[in-house]
Amino acid sequence: MKKCSKCGAESVGEERFCANCGADVSVNRFGVVGKWLSGGGCLLALSPIAIALLATPIGGNMFSTAGDGGGAALFLLLFSLPVGLVVSVVGLVLWLSNRSKK
Repeated sequence: MKKCSKCGAESVGEERFCANCGADVSVNRFGVVGKWLSGGGCLLALSPIAIALLATPIGGNMFSTAGDGGGAALFLLLFSLPVGLVVSVVGLVLWLSNRSKK
């Protein structure tokens, strides 16, 4: 059962508007999607650093592009950083626009 955020009345079914005060009680998922997109964009942007760190053997150089390090994975930052930034910005816009509607 959903509660109206304006008057606190409980709705029984899947009504879009509150029967008591007429306020919109439909669930808006843009805020949740925005949070997941912004977090996922940050992970996408910085994931090559974790890949390079995990691919480097103990005592190796993380920045080496030779066989003893995961430095080649750092070149993925050329792709993942701008794409992750765009995804994060889209998520933040969705999240903040949902917050301003309340």
